Amino acid sequence: MWLEIFLFLMSLFLAFYWYVTKSFGRWKDLGIPHSKPYFPFGSYNFLGGRHLDDMNGDDHKKFKNEKYFGWYMLGKPVLAIKDVNLIKQIQVKDFDHFVDRTLAWGNKKMFAGGDLDKIWELQLTSLTGDSWKSVRSAFTPIFTSGKMKGMLKFIKHIAEDLTKEMEMKAKESEEFELKDVFGKFSLDA
Repeated sequence: MWLEIFLFLMSLFLAFYWYVTKSFGRWKDLGIPHSKPYFPFGSYNFLGGRHLDDMNGDDHKKFKNEKYFGWYMLGKPVLAIKDVNLIKQIQVKDFDHFVDRTLAWGNKKMFAGGDLDKIWELQLTSLTGDSWKSVRSAFTPIFTSGKMKGMLKFIKHIAEDLTKEMEMKAKESEEFELKDVFGKFSLDA
């Protein structure tokens, strides 16, 4: 009986190991520079006490001469794009090929909290599929390059007013609520 339990647990472990590591050769096969993955975490050990952003920042420095590099989040390959022109190409010109930038199940877990999470879940960067297409098509005519150039003068004027107000409050050494000041700025902008 103990042998059967041991074999069953070993089979479960091997199945889990295969599931996590099955994509570990993806970036090597595609010829993309990447961080070496390790079972079970992938490229970054989350239990090491360092934040994911710090570890990813190390990779950005390690691959500083590359336009992009790969890493692994658990068993999933992740592509980090560093080249500004390539990002612009993906975000603007080829956006229809990159509709779902986030995983729907990841968003459900991330935004599973209260009412504010429900609002954050509706932002353009969190939407997927048809919801994303609907919001994107509504926003696209609003943010044309001509309209953005027209708004720039207005935003610069408001930013100058904000700077003057902050300088005035600093000279007077007066305490103030930063939330109120920036609330007025964002309302004007």
